Amino acid sequence: MRALDSAELRPEVAGLVESVEFADGAQVTRGDVLVHLRSADAEATRLDARSRAVVATQELDRAKALFTKGEFAQAELDRAEANDGLARAAVARADEAVRRTTIRAPFDGVVGKRQVSPGELVDPSRVVTRLDGLGSLRVDLSLPETDLSRVSPGLAVQVTATAAPGAPIPGTVAFVASHIDEATRTFEVRVAVQDPESRLRPGMTATVKIVASQAEQALLVPTECVVPTAAGSAVWVVTAENKVNRRPVTLGERHEARVEVTAGLAPGDRIVSEGLARLREGASVEVLSPPAAPDAPPAAAPPKAP
Repeated sequence: MRALDSAELRPEVAGLVESVEFADGAQVTRGDVLVHLRSADAEATRLDARSRAVVATQELDRAKALFTKGEFAQAELDRAEANDGLARAAVARADEAVRRTTIRAPFDGVVGKRQVSPGELVDPSRVVTRLDGLGSLRVDLSLPETDLSRVSPGLAVQVTATAAPGAPIPGTVAFVASHIDEATRTFEVRVAVQDPESRLRPGMTATVKIVASQAEQALLVPTECVVPTAAGSAVWVVTAENKVNRRPVTLGERHEARVEVTAGLAPGDRIVSEGLARLREGASVEVLSPPAAPDAPPAAAPPKAP
């Protein structure tokens, strides 16, 4: 989980740290002053530029007066006006350089620990602190390619975190990648979360539920019963003779530790839940029948070596 707005703050110019205006972990508002730098070069350049601008303005006033009396050529007046304009531009650049010696918060948020102290000489490569925005977070996750057609921007999301107990925090799908990762056969999804109570923090691990659709009667099986295959997914089904065969299935929505099967399996089918790696087509298994919960998935059958 990360803040939607997050930045490492660095000085724009080199200078000596004059003062640090924030405490570690403080909440700040956009525009708040965080660090003051003192740059002798920037101050000297501004003083020089302002002095030159005063002289240029005086020369322009003199040129205008002489031109009115007919004692100054148009070319000389144009030159004085150009010099005045250049001097004013130099002052603006010098003022901007001095402005950059003050580091301000670019958005509302919480600062991290300060990484500079008064008296230190810093440059644009030095991180002063980190700023994370408040209230707006994002969660990046990867989903299997079989879910691509069911996930789209705008879908409702519920976010929970072990470190933030309480009711799920709502969010929305903000971004769905347009391509599949060839190595993992997954695609990226970004979820935007609005957390005005600041229950969540950047860096937390979260559980995300995306509600793509709701089925009135869904066939759910434990996720550990599903075997990935080159063609998709499969489960080991136990026949009436207590032998197993691997059956391809189509998966739907995921619900915590269970997944919906939309095709390939029927209510009442028995499937294997343990020892899947040891199974072979046609192997005999011993079927156990534990008491089933009212909403239990199809009965699972642990295998027994033939």
